[in-house]
Amino acid sequence: MEENNKISNGVKKFLIFITFAAGYLIMSLELLGFRLLAPYFGYSIYVWGSLIGLILAALATGYYLGGWLAEKKPGAKTIQNLFSGTAVFLLAILFVYQPILKYLSDWGVIWGALAATFSIFLLPMIFLAAVSPIVIKILSHQEKTGYWAGLVYAWATLGSLLGTFLAAFILIPYLGSRLTLYSCFFLALVIFVVIILAAGQRKMLWLGLLFFISLPALYPKQPPAGILLETESLYNQIRLIDTEKFILLTLNSQRHNLSQSAYVKQGTLVNLSLIDLFNLGPLISPVRELLVLGMAGGASVRQHQRYAPQAKIDAVEIDPKIIELARTRFGIQASDSLKIYEADARPFLAQSQKKYDMIEIDLFQGSPYLPFYVATREFFQSAYEHLNPSGLIMMNIYAPGKKEILASMLATISSVFPSVYTIPISDNFMVVASRSVIDSDAIKEKIKNSSRTNSPDLKLAADYALDFIKPYQADKKAPVFSDDWAPVELITYQMLKNLNF
Repeated sequence: MEENNKISNGVKKFLIFITFAAGYLIMSLELLGFRLLAPYFGYSIYVWGSLIGLILAALATGYYLGGWLAEKKPGAKTIQNLFSGTAVFLLAILFVYQPILKYLSDWGVIWGALAATFSIFLLPMIFLAAVSPIVIKILSHQEKTGYWAGLVYAWATLGSLLGTFLAAFILIPYLGSRLTLYSCFFLALVIFVVIILAAGQRKMLWLGLLFFISLPALYPKQPPAGILLETESLYNQIRLIDTEKFILLTLNSQRHNLSQSAYVKQGTLVNLSLIDLFNLGPLISPVRELLVLGMAGGASVRQHQRYAPQAKIDAVEIDPKIIELARTRFGIQASDSLKIYEADARPFLAQSQKKYDMIEIDLFQGSPYLPFYVATREFFQSAYEHLNPSGLIMMNIYAPGKKEILASMLATISSVFPSVYTIPISDNFMVVASRSVIDSDAIKEKIKNSSRTNSPDLKLAADYALDFIKPYQADKKAPVFSDDWAPVELITYQMLKNLNF
């Protein structure tokens, strides 16, 4: 490799392929990082910012290191060492990433996510970023430097493009995080082996034993006792937890331990939970057409089918695997009175022309963070426009501690709806907002009178509501969220930080 013209076309093509593979691995690992961190730190912008920022820092370091190595040791052995280092590190991470993430989850969203990214991705990103400058040096060797630099970075970018689409649309959805991480390790190992074979360094082949060492990583540990299912989908990491009374559906919540749905083994009520409070809607106003945004496992759908059998329900859930689990595990079956839509809540509203008597909104996706675009005035205006004149919305808001998020959410909802009420339950608040004006005495009278004619076990939820429901008192200091400005994640982060959550 002393002279550019001494490098055969086959070697040149292989060197270009190496940069392609490095670009592929960089983006595959970056996308994988979001899925690995989500169960412990959520999907907030702080996690994205921490991950992307630190990876960019690692890439900058790697490019600098690659430039330095290109001047000192611009040969196949250097590239070989970079890929062997990547393979060895990824192999170690395969066995320890879950304990690392679990331990660092106590550090908080920002520092924990930064530390996790540093621990898991820093070294392989540095090693992989260092590859391209060395390849450029080998190919150019003082001649056609611009041409070779452009070609190398073009192919590295194409590799990143393939890594992005393959990881996002095939590997992670169909294989899961662990096997996707394994595939990255395996590719780095294969390139390392090919290089040492091409260089005639057969004595180094013993490192190929890494493949056999890695095989146990293909078989994840059995779920702990009480865990019926652990799987991944396009949107979530999913768990089904078996308890004495319930089967709980949890999404991305290994740190916060929040459940999104519950299948009651006997009966339908969930121990006076916020799910039970959704049944109050048909008591307040007759419901013939009902929209559920955020069906999850369908706990509230089952209750509506029992306590408001006259209602025709449209249930919206973004995750197809959760829809399937709702059908196979929780007994939620589409019928003439229940239509299930695989869609995101806000786009569904934008595309629908239908009017409803009640819209149920429960869109927390396995963490305390609410997607900002379903917390804005524009979203609630869209919900308002999909209601009949006496229709109402009922929304769950998670707001422990000082409840800053609740104040802003209520201010936002009341900027659209003339009548807004809250019912506190644990760290959650059930918000009832009516399209028409309804005073406090009237809403309590409706709940009281209607509950007498319903199933006796529903009376518990009605009595609780009568004790705790109260009208929203305007807070002029609380900001109204809009599509242009909705710092939902900032407020939630500060709330959790104050609680040491």
